[in-house]
Amino acid sequence: MHLFIIQASGRFEDMHDIFTLQVAERRIAGIVHLPTEAATPPYIITCHGLFSSKESAKFTSIAEYYTKRGLAVVRFDFSGCGESSGDIADTTVTRRFEELEHVAAYAAQHPRLGEKYAILGSSLGGYLALLYAGTYRVQALSIWATPFVLPEIEPNIPREDLARLKETFFRDARSYDLESILGTIHTVQILHGMYDEVVPWKHAEMIHERVNDPKNLELFSEGDHSLTGGTDRRRAIEASCAWCMQHLSSK
Repeated sequence: MHLFIIQASGRFEDMHDIFTLQVAERRIAGIVHLPTEAATPPYIITCHGLFSSKESAKFTSIAEYYTKRGLAVVRFDFSGCGESSGDIADTTVTRRFEELEHVAAYAAQHPRLGEKYAILGSSLGGYLALLYAGTYRVQALSIWATPFVLPEIEPNIPREDLARLKETFFRDARSYDLESILGTIHTVQILHGMYDEVVPWKHAEMIHERVNDPKNLELFSEGDHSLTGGTDRRRAIEASCAWCMQHLSSK
């Protein structure tokens, strides 16, 4: 479904395309933000975390900042989150990877998007971005607060959130191993708060050690899991945008 709209969406005016994709029995809702001055710009696919959505302040701020600088942004909800169908209890890494594949395929055929793209993922979204880059060609990655070994963070997830998941989530997660693919991935920016209460910052170091150049690790000395501090959030958005623009620029 294509619907091109120019409107003020709360804090900024943008041109965007609302879409819905069918993935098996799930309906995936998303939006493409388009800069007004570029015909077919490079774009960023954003992947939110386990219990988040495309409407989080982080991702709406990213859409605003990036489009003002000539990059398009694709935001979408994984199933069980936001406007997408399904139940969060059924979510798994496998299901989310399949949904990311469909969104990426949609973006690749979008008439208003260019050929070059990056993926920006937060937490589980960053983990999925790495898995995706281990299979498909991506020009750049920017990952925030991303686990190296996903099952290791189970004790750090609040009990009330864990109760929303089935045991199949961690059973499925244990079938994935970043160690085996990180050596094939390059052009990765890693942003992580040193006060991350969910994913210890040492995970960022382990990912950084294993991916190939060019790569960048930036630690936030007082940053939490979501980099909620105003200074940290703005610094992260600026740094990730600069990284993506550098590696998506025409050569």
